[in-house]
Amino acid sequence: MGDLYAPWREGGDAAAPFIVCAMFTPGYQAKAERLAASLEAFGLAHAIYEVPQIHRSITPGGVADPDFSKPRFISFALRHFRKPVLYVDADVIFRKAPEQIGALCAAGCDFAIYNWLTDPMNDAWRPEPGGRLWKFFFSVDVASDSQLMASGAVQFWNGSEAAFALLKDWELSLERHPRSEDDHCLDFAYNHGNGAGLKPAWLSKEYARYAFWFYVDPVIDHPEFPAPVTGQFEPLGLARLSRDKIVRADKQQPFARDAIVDAQARQLLRQRPDGRFAPAEPLALPLFLPNA
Repeated sequence: MGDLYAPWREGGDAAAPFIVCAMFTPGYQAKAERLAASLEAFGLAHAIYEVPQIHRSITPGGVADPDFSKPRFISFALRHFRKPVLYVDADVIFRKAPEQIGALCAAGCDFAIYNWLTDPMNDAWRPEPGGRLWKFFFSVDVASDSQLMASGAVQFWNGSEAAFALLKDWELSLERHPRSEDDHCLDFAYNHGNGAGLKPAWLSKEYARYAFWFYVDPVIDHPEFPAPVTGQFEPLGLARLSRDKIVRADKQQPFARDAIVDAQARQLLRQRPDGRFAPAEPLALPLFLPNA
């Protein structure tokens, strides 16, 4: 890959313990500019690559060439820079210095990502038209201390043998499931591989804050809502997990799921006997509304 592409933008402290890497297609240049500006604001070492196309596991209209897949790109970056890599999607923004990443380097962590299964509170909410009123959207109410259900906008990788083995398994999973999205294929690789010697860690929501977690103060922010999964992808569902290693769990809830959050008034609305919603109580948690 290094023979095909040169960085579109590089900067930051070359002596830093890790480097932030991203890739984008020409249509995403404005998002890449936004990402680069946020990295430069914190002086973070980074290398951002423009690629002419993207793998089909990232977008249904993508190509089969594995050079444009996330595992191939991350493997290239690890070998090229010879230091840990924080891979990020080009449409994220750094809101604060990512101090946890330096700690992962110091601890010798091989791989870190957000894991829905280990998060005790993962409720996702969505706004109604106009953006003022928010309703509960979905949650993952199962748990495991050994399985992965990832959201992959932010990923930490070390250049260890175990990390490269997982990247290879991920790439093989993409080949095995050519119509499935990359996060599902990573789950499959992690959960069904041998994982020998791998030292994983799980990023908190602050480090992969999607817009539907409006009660989370972001360090690394994905300010837009993820694009809906279309019928062009073939979800792996529970096949990507070892079912005997997951359990039902009573996850914590930031707000009652049958209520409505008035984001402007910072108030919880509850349904009255007549079916209407009325102000009930102040919010228990602060809000950090997504913005560009």
